[in-house]
Amino acid sequence: MDRATKLYGLFLGWYSIGFVLQVFFTVPDWLQFSNSIFLLLFALAAVFVFGSTKKEIIVAIIIGLLTYFIEVLGVLTGFPFGSYAYSDTLGLNVLGVPFTLGFAWLGVIYTGLLMADQPTIFRRAIEVGVWVVLLDLILDPAAEALGFWHWNNAGVYYGIPTTNFIAWFIIGGLVTFMVPKRTLTLYQQKRGKLLFQLMVLLFGILGVKTGLPFVWIPTIILMLIAEGRYFYARSK
Repeated sequence: MDRATKLYGLFLGWYSIGFVLQVFFTVPDWLQFSNSIFLLLFALAAVFVFGSTKKEIIVAIIIGLLTYFIEVLGVLTGFPFGSYAYSDTLGLNVLGVPFTLGFAWLGVIYTGLLMADQPTIFRRAIEVGVWVVLLDLILDPAAEALGFWHWNNAGVYYGIPTTNFIAWFIIGGLVTFMVPKRTLTLYQQKRGKLLFQLMVLLFGILGVKTGLPFVWIPTIILMLIAEGRYFYARSK
């Protein structure tokens, strides 16, 4: 069994345990550290399924650090996402940002990379930006309802500023220019599709559980879109 498969399986196992605990029970305070492990495993699974050459791993580390410091900039200045603040639910805050946020960005971006099998780097960047925003449509409102962070500026979509989604698209797309281009196998794309659907499903259900009754609508739509994208890739 290769390393990517082991990490992917480890993430699925941790995800399954967390899904049951969070959806059907209440996670006790002494288990809050599990959120940090969840984000770490999510990142490792997505990165290693995409590629694990020395160059690819170095690039992933750089992206994790870069996106983390963009988050620090965002918390301190309100640019580029909008005015917001983090709680300590996702792990120890360093410079106002949970240290695990770099892992969260890696998981989201590399899941997008696994979904976007495009012939050019430019087209790949655009599609990754779209997948990143689509995932955030579910992740952001549910995460705020769960107390992971709090927005200070109101927006049209669940109180989230539009600038946040614009920033996610731009950042998610731009950083992929650093990632070496590779042709993805259907196996890789299937794993990426499942990662996307699992994250959408978890945060969609948690959103409903925490008082966002209509978030199930975009949740189902996005899961179907991801399935359709994989079906299209398979048909080619």
